[in-house]
Amino acid sequence: MLEVTRRLNDRASLTLYMLDREISYQVFKDHPTLIVCPGGSYLFRAKKESEPIALTFLARGYNVVLLNYTTYFAKRVDLKSDQPKTDPQSHYPRQLSELVQALKVLKELSAEYKIDLTRLFLLGFSAGGHLAASYAVHWNDHQYLNKIGIDANDCLKLQGLLLAYPMLTGELGDVIRHGQKNASIMEQLPYLNSAIYGCQQPTQAQKDELNLVQQVNANVPPTFLWQSLQDEVTSVEDSLEWVTKLTKLDIECESHFFGSGKHGMGLANGIAAKTSADEDAACSKWVELADLWLKRHDSITEEA
Repeated sequence: MLEVTRRLNDRASLTLYMLDREISYQVFKDHPTLIVCPGGSYLFRAKKESEPIALTFLARGYNVVLLNYTTYFAKRVDLKSDQPKTDPQSHYPRQLSELVQALKVLKELSAEYKIDLTRLFLLGFSAGGHLAASYAVHWNDHQYLNKIGIDANDCLKLQGLLLAYPMLTGELGDVIRHGQKNASIMEQLPYLNSAIYGCQQPTQAQKDELNLVQQVNANVPPTFLWQSLQDEVTSVEDSLEWVTKLTKLDIECESHFFGSGKHGMGLANGIAAKTSADEDAACSKWVELADLWLKRHDSITEEA
């Protein structure tokens, strides 16, 4: 395995985990590439959705790019006792710009490391799901990208999009207030709008810009989505509407809504579980289901 890290700016970076192309003596195989965007409410990056995810999919035959995008908190702290150091310039769409920068770096590395840029998949968790879905919605929208300072020529077409309990609008605070059961999530409420919108009182125009459900279009790639129906942080209704809109556009979408499990479980097994609440036998099957979906869509590419 090869591990390559590249800085995107003073706070963001990517790490490429790449399988050896020589799978046997003088036998070579190219692998598809999965880009991973961990969650964390745009406040921080969740560790359980970072390296454990990357290594799990690496073991299943994928090169993996872990995007360490900029977050509102300079580092994660215990909000019960510590005041976080914040970065007022870290809000969306900075993370989208960093994702596109990562793709530009991937282009630059592709010749040296034999990366097939036609076999790219993007996986996002929670707020990382918002980032991934933002790219899926806007990657071919030159007018929008130009408005926010992104060169559309740096964008690449995805073979598929994977969303894990995604945040699909900027209304995360409203969903959390409605649930009011997770104390650690409730502690994040005062910081959410600043992390997502860059201000405490976003305008309707700002909310509309981050509402990806209303921006689903024919350029969104085939999608795999999973979520627990007991999720009290991101909206199951938004996910269902996303799936419905893709279906109406005849875009293939495989979705799994599990009856048990909470928000933010990552792999949902014991590998990176903080407590038993982060484990759920049913939800943990998402990895196998996603792997089957990825291989099916990658085979479509190989046959084309």
